[in-house]
Amino acid sequence: MSVKLERRWSSENEREMEEEVDEDRNRSHGHEKLLVEDSMDEEEMNRRISRWDCMHRAWRRDPLLFYTVCGVLCGIVLGIILTSSLPPGTGKDSPRYIVTKLVGFPGRAFLNLLKMMVLPLISGSMIAGVCALKEAGSSTKRLAKIAISFMAGTTFLAVIVGLVVVVTVQPGSAVSTWTNTTTSSKNGSNAGMLDTILDVFLKMCPPNIVEAAANMSGSRNILGVLVFSVFFGIMLSRLDSSETASMIHLITIFNHVVMKMVEAILWLSPLGICCLISSQMCESDDLGNKFRSLVMYIFAVTIALGIHGLILLPAIFWFNTKTNPWTFTKGLLPALATAFGTDSSSATLPVTILCCERNGVSPQICKFVLPLGATVNMNGTALYEALTVIFIAQLHQVPLSAGHMIVIAATSTLAAVGAAAIPSAGLVTMVMVLQAAGLDEYTGDLSLIFTVDWALDRLRTTVNVLGDAYCAGVTQHFTSSETEESV
Repeated sequence: MSVKLERRWSSENEREMEEEVDEDRNRSHGHEKLLVEDSMDEEEMNRRISRWDCMHRAWRRDPLLFYTVCGVLCGIVLGIILTSSLPPGTGKDSPRYIVTKLVGFPGRAFLNLLKMMVLPLISGSMIAGVCALKEAGSSTKRLAKIAISFMAGTTFLAVIVGLVVVVTVQPGSAVSTWTNTTTSSKNGSNAGMLDTILDVFLKMCPPNIVEAAANMSGSRNILGVLVFSVFFGIMLSRLDSSETASMIHLITIFNHVVMKMVEAILWLSPLGICCLISSQMCESDDLGNKFRSLVMYIFAVTIALGIHGLILLPAIFWFNTKTNPWTFTKGLLPALATAFGTDSSSATLPVTILCCERNGVSPQICKFVLPLGATVNMNGTALYEALTVIFIAQLHQVPLSAGHMIVIAATSTLAAVGAAAIPSAGLVTMVMVLQAAGLDEYTGDLSLIFTVDWALDRLRTTVNVLGDAYCAGVTQHFTSSETEESV
């Protein structure tokens, strides 16, 4: 009997021990599960923190770009909400018309500020740029001639590439209809080609420069203002330095102040872009047309910049120096990456000088050619402005004659010289090219360009810096013996 009780007791003890082991195993498994869940929560928290850190770093690195992208996204969202919620109607008493006008008011004010800066920007930068060449002594006159000839030739060639690509691709023709499409008689002139070409040259000699400057939108004679500014700078630089030093110094200070004003106005671009995009979307009846045209526009700009930066500029460099352009370009990768990241030729200048010196360009040439190029050599900007103006004309089915093409080519080349070496400054001078082409009434369509300009501006800045470096390399090849003797 006692043996049976012992056996039963032992079996019960074994059963209890097994249950305790199972409980411990379940408890440990649950603890491990909690640890895994805690680790997963920690990983998720770290992932979220890393995302926030990335956004915070992007904001600190380039706050204007960050706010601009936010403005674009907010404008698209607001435009979709307004388009879907407001009833259709075009009358002045309709809710859609009232809301569109109120929402678009800050955007129109932003555009007016851009137009306000056109005259002081182009006149000041043109005169200051021409007078800056006076500092080149007799030993560097040949260096200056080669550099300026290269810059002028490649900039005009970039404009031709932009015109050919936009006429071939026809990005604006992808749209069947467009809001407020009008064909004005002043744009679709039936005058002969000889008359239009002669009219271009007549505009270079305005009878009243004050009237041409005061009524740039009405008279559309910006070309005359540009020519007068260049002519004034050339004559000023030829006078005795003792007489003109104070005048040149005053113009230089004026130019710096204008640059600061442009930078300040660009800080209003997030709000202005948001309001312009939302109001344009609210006015449009077919958002699909806008999207298709924008995709084709991005494609055309990318193709044109690729042709100029990856084919024509290396070919010109090889033709002049008979050296491998890709080896030279490989040494420029840090400068090109900096240009794409900072979106500024001026901010990239120290890196560009360092890269060119490592590629064998003398410090004397680097310190003269590259700062000059960062100011006046804007290949990508000239291409971009010419292509964009014709794209806007295509959107509204406005026919452009050969004379208009010449005006666009000339003003885009000169406007690129007047564009400040700061992010998105080309948008200011693009207003000038639109006015010169007789498309001032369509400046509101720049809101469509604003949506992608923050990205395309980085591509054209990279092409600008690449053109500056190639110019320094070509100048080094033709003046190497002279610079060695001067050193």
